[in-house]
Amino acid sequence: MSAVFQYNEDKAIAADSGGGEYITESCVVRGFIEQAKWVEASSGAKGLELTFESEHGKKANYLTLYYQKKDGSINEVGDQQIQSLMGCTGAQSLSMTNNGSAMIAPELTRKPVQLALERENYVKGNGQNGFRFQIKCIMSAKSGLTIAEYKAGKQAESAGYWAQRFAQNPQGEPPKQQAAQASGQYDYSNSYMPPADDDDSTIPF
Repeated sequence: MSAVFQYNEDKAIAADSGGGEYITESCVVRGFIEQAKWVEASSGAKGLELTFESEHGKKANYLTLYYQKKDGSINEVGDQQIQSLMGCTGAQSLSMTNNGSAMIAPELTRKPVQLALERENYVKGNGQNGFRFQIKCIMSAKSGLTIAEYKAGKQAESAGYWAQRFAQNPQGEPPKQQAAQASGQYDYSNSYMPPADDDDSTIPF
């Protein structure tokens, strides 16, 4: 008989306190995509929803890049962001695969990447305050370069720009009245393992 679990006291304590840590402030952070899931909003808009975990084990979920509007036309911003994400992770194409619970893009699973995440505060439909993150910039986990910087032979300037901007107001602007786009904001799981392929030789530029 082989053991399925080995006791980890730190994880046991984390469970008693409600789960592991998660990202709560605007930041530029390196980590990996835990899962990329194809989603459709109630409005009919379609997107790619990322579950992200930093190299220090902090999570940010429900990071959605909407590539198609509710009328079926292309959402240029989201479409371009997905292309940037592919370029920075080395994915040449994205497919839809059923993993049993959702349709995912397996090409992005466990892929390292660096993101500029901006906190956005809002008031939920029930009157309670909530927050979510918007992806403002996508960079290579290896160099911190954006695709544009890499192609132009520039230094990694975007990371510093966003870090400086976020430092001025890490908690985001005061919340605005709007309905929540997701039933919850974060997964409080604290499980963390380094990316299986987190090797400089596998990370683009």
